[in-house]
Amino acid sequence: MRRLDLHVVGPYAVALLASCFFYYHALQIAPAPDGQLGPDLWPKTILFLVVMTCLWEMVRALLSAGRRRPEPTPGRIEPALVPKSDALRPADEVGSWAPWIGIAVATAYVAAFPWIGYPLATFFFVATFVFLGNYPRPLVAATIALAASLGFMFLFMRIVYVSLPIGVGPCATFTTTLMSLMHIK
Repeated sequence: MRRLDLHVVGPYAVALLASCFFYYHALQIAPAPDGQLGPDLWPKTILFLVVMTCLWEMVRALLSAGRRRPEPTPGRIEPALVPKSDALRPADEVGSWAPWIGIAVATAYVAAFPWIGYPLATFFFVATFVFLGNYPRPLVAATIALAASLGFMFLFMRIVYVSLPIGVGPCATFTTTLMSLMHIK
């Protein structure tokens, strides 16, 4: 049986202790009246998820400590590590300009946000990043962008109650139609 290294479980143990400490302090936040979301909900929820993740990873590390993993030999590429998809571009084709394009796309996203609204701006932002992020399949990029845009819109506007820009003109009409379809007030 292989010895469990402290560096595998250690970070999760530290994060678990810190999360428990902060959760104790979150218990001191006064809850809202019955039937309403209070200021204590999100800190407690996030800390609970961190605690569960830490426990999961610690148990997984303890259970896998007895298993022996094959050691890779130097100079040999394992077949399982080679991507099977030919859709990925080689790294030299992506180029050193990619970070600058990413900065430009992020800047355009922030600038377009008030004008075209959150859902459209997020859709174009995510689609561009997926497409430029070494996965140039337009249909896949559009599908991921649509799921991310609608998912985050639902999360922020329906669950967290954050007011996001709806845009102006036809973009505002599009956003309000989406909001009504998703039962967001």
